[in-house]
Amino acid sequence: MRQNTPPHRPDFDYADDEILEEIELDGDPPLDDDIDELEMEEVTLAQLEARLGMNNDSDDAMDNEEDEEEEARDRERIAAIKDEAVFTFRKHTAPVFGCNLHPKFNWAVTGSEDDRAYVWDTNNGEVLFEITDHKDTVTEAHFSHDGSYLATGDISGELLVFKVNEQNDDRPILNKVWEYSMFDMAWMFWHRAANVLLAGGDSGEVYIWRIPSGECKILPGHSARCEAGELSGDGKKLLTAYTNGVVKLWDLKTCSVLMEVNEQHPLAFGEISHAVVACEPDSPFYLCAEGGGKLLFCTNNGPVNVVQSEHGIECIAFAPSSADLKLVACGSLDGQISIWDYSKYALRTICESPVPNDGILRLKWLNDHTLLTATAQGNLHAFDARTGDLKFTLTGHFYHIYEFAYKCQENLLLTVSEDTTAKIFKIPPLGE
Repeated sequence: MRQNTPPHRPDFDYADDEILEEIELDGDPPLDDDIDELEMEEVTLAQLEARLGMNNDSDDAMDNEEDEEEEARDRERIAAIKDEAVFTFRKHTAPVFGCNLHPKFNWAVTGSEDDRAYVWDTNNGEVLFEITDHKDTVTEAHFSHDGSYLATGDISGELLVFKVNEQNDDRPILNKVWEYSMFDMAWMFWHRAANVLLAGGDSGEVYIWRIPSGECKILPGHSARCEAGELSGDGKKLLTAYTNGVVKLWDLKTCSVLMEVNEQHPLAFGEISHAVVACEPDSPFYLCAEGGGKLLFCTNNGPVNVVQSEHGIECIAFAPSSADLKLVACGSLDGQISIWDYSKYALRTICESPVPNDGILRLKWLNDHTLLTATAQGNLHAFDARTGDLKFTLTGHFYHIYEFAYKCQENLLLTVSEDTTAKIFKIPPLGE
């Protein structure tokens, strides 16, 4: 029997020796033939549903009215947005998730749900190269540290690498030199100092490739999605977090585990749906945070402290190594931005967002004291992390900003959004 086959209904067999008792009801005798004389009222299905309280037309009407009111408020919000971008790229036809800026040329790369990645000129939006090889949403797009390669990856695990033409005026500007298909991809990035590509995904395995040879190392998984990964400050180790709550620190040369917080550890997260990791840029100090608000601080030897935030954590970032304060920033989907002094494991500052409940999707440090946040309503807010004061706001996107890239030499900011656009902003003077 198939699992979706309902059980057989039992058959009732009354034997000859069984006695069926006839029960007479008190009161009026049975109607018998008089039943035909009763007048039966005809009732439509709609009338019956109305009498039984099953008619949802009024509820549907109220829902439609609420939806229309919400759409009207959204249109008013969008109409009031001032577009402060110096350029808007509109070639994508679906939400845009990945972006990066070339370290030398005036090039941007963007990847989208339309299964396309474009390389385009940041001055005028001219499309320099279109990547059409992907068959799923392109969520990762990155130039290598020296700009000699471009890597793109989609959520199904198709990864492509292109060699950048050294004569950037020649066409085509890119030539594909490598590709690989892995399990569904969660994240991908280049090493900061070498042409080495790293990626993690649903299988839990982490792949490390030397480009363009394709020489590969695999950090084994354990049936749990590798949710996040980041290089240590010295570039020799990789911090990873998994959806079963495990946190690992890997030696990239030997592919061995240097530190692990497993399910049995008293400070372990347990099962989680979201995790982010960050590495202190100047020392062997690490942070893993999860959606429930728990912050786990570790060293090479293991966990050293756990702090519980009042808000769920969506994104985290350590301050630059040149900063005079030991700060780490946390953003939450309810719009909370908290600055922690990790030398004391204490909350130092709360940055008050000018838009209530505007979820924080990304945050990055622009300099030692300036923190830039990207929000669910398409806003960019910069704060002084020492005081929590708002320094400036940039607007132009309508909906979620999923990623941004900053080119400090030119004060140039690239953003990508749910609204299907990518934008170039000029960052105001940051000061000290």
